[in-house]
Amino acid sequence: MKKIKVGIIGYGNLGKAIEEIVVSKNEFELVAIFSRRSGLNSKFNSHFEFTKNLENYVNKIDVLFLSVGSFSDIEVLSKEVVKNFNFVDSFDTHKKLKNYVLSLDVLAKNNNKVVLSAFGWDPGLMSMLRTLFDGVLDKEGQSISFWGKGVSQGHSDAIRRISGVKNAIQYTVPKKEILAKCKKLYNYNFTENEKHDRVCFVALKEDAKEKEVENSIRTMPNYFLGYNTKVNFVDELEVRKMQKKMSHKGYIISNYKILDKYKTRLEFKLELESNPFFTASVMVVGAKIVDRLVRENKFGAYTILDIPVKYFCNEDRDKLLETKL
Repeated sequence: MKKIKVGIIGYGNLGKAIEEIVVSKNEFELVAIFSRRSGLNSKFNSHFEFTKNLENYVNKIDVLFLSVGSFSDIEVLSKEVVKNFNFVDSFDTHKKLKNYVLSLDVLAKNNNKVVLSAFGWDPGLMSMLRTLFDGVLDKEGQSISFWGKGVSQGHSDAIRRISGVKNAIQYTVPKKEILAKCKKLYNYNFTENEKHDRVCFVALKEDAKEKEVENSIRTMPNYFLGYNTKVNFVDELEVRKMQKKMSHKGYIISNYKILDKYKTRLEFKLELESNPFFTASVMVVGAKIVDRLVRENKFGAYTILDIPVKYFCNEDRDKLLETKL
């Protein structure tokens, strides 16, 4: 069996999780890990390269994992990477996703490349289930999603990009009373900021000012603006202790009445001991899907909503009909 040659851009929590999963599977060959940082080491003896040397690996890597932050890095990096590489990312800024994917689709098709974007658990698996649930509902009801309590990697990374921040972690916390209402009601209309609180723990650099940093957090579009956000300033040791546990949760609830008569509930719950490792697991499956789409000459940018369910499994159709129906 021909191995899929892969590379990883970024070596934070997500990049390290992808590395560990990839090296454990016979389907893959990890060619290199790319980073802007120097002096990196791996217990798996992986080969490291500076990101600026990525072009030296054209035609040597089948699929790249973009495991950098969604706040700014992915949007910039992806436009360059797609010129020479197929890749999968877990871009998670929901409000930017439409324009991001559509613009990448043009570039991917022009360069005969395949991109699988927003491929994590949300956006990702929960996007698929929201679409499935709402398709079944057929406007008779609605699905509603909750996240947490857990560590949001994207929001934590966004805080760390603020000038004066040394380290930070952010917890997304669903409001218990709203969650309870959605399990009982058959008509609800809560906004994202009504459903969740955002709790931040921030370690500052010596010259940073608390009020300025807090204001930057609270007014950050697409992340904190409009939310009930609590900012706690702590020392870096405290943040590092919190970062040792990267758990998260997700819920989808769909309450509706068929023909306005028969009460029906669809519900999905996800509990993760490690947010980065589960996201990495989804992305690794995504790399196999990208490789398949390349072999089928189906170039362009895709999300989970574009992928047939059978592409997630290695079995052929006969086996799927036998074991999954």
